[in-house]
Amino acid sequence: MRDLLDDTPEERAVLALFADLVKSRGGGSVADVGCGPGRITAHLCRLGVDAFGIDLSPGMIGVARRDHPGLRFELGSMTDLEG
Repeated sequence: MRDLLDDTPEERAVLALFADLVKSRGGGSVADVGCGPGRITAHLCRLGVDAFGIDLSPGMIGVARRDHPGLRFELGSMTDLEG
């Protein structure tokens, strides 16, 4: 899955559009809920979005932190997020 974005130009295009919309509206934090190994979180950060990942699985958070040091990944649920 690490290189899945390399094979899915449509997914990259949607994420680029999303990143452009976020930035054009002044930015702000974006939560990648159910981030798994963090590939989308990392991609959004490369596109200039202040993104962080959240996942229920300690194992997935461990992989995300290992593969994307310096990015923020938290163990938790979307129902725990503040508005």
